[in-house]
Amino acid sequence: RSSLLKPGAMKFRVEKARDKQAVMAYLDRLPEGKAYDVTVVRHRERRSVDQNRLLWLWIKCISDETGQDKDDLHEYFKQKFLGVDTKTLWGTTLYRPVSTSALDSLRFTQYLEHIRAFASSELGIELPNPEDRYWDQFEHQYDNQI
Repeated sequence: RSSLLKPGAMKFRVEKARDKQAVMAYLDRLPEGKAYDVTVVRHRERRSVDQNRLLWLWIKCISDETGQDKDDLHEYFKQKFLGVDTKTLWGTTLYRPVSTSALDSLRFTQYLEHIRAFASSELGIELPNPEDRYWDQFEHQYDNQI
């Protein structure tokens, strides 16, 4: 049970048959005559440390190649590829780029691919993946700068 849930709410992670049985048993114990909302979503792991490290290696490379500040690049890519959340406070609209820390591993991979494609097509910069032939050289060049 998570402290972020509403009082009385339950959250389950189903990975095995017995987990599914526990959920079914819980549902069977719910009192009759009341309505309940049940949501099932596929679990996805949050972005990994390796994914985040790759992002910052790429951003450092783009920064070095273009002269742009790496924090500005980070904000630019978030806004361009993830969008912004808007909120109005006292009549003023605030725009905040979506945080990369909220992304699951699949969405973060997609985000990285957008950056890689942009760097290649718009900037002429080829960003390697860890399995690429020249990865070790690339990593060595930028690792101590992030």
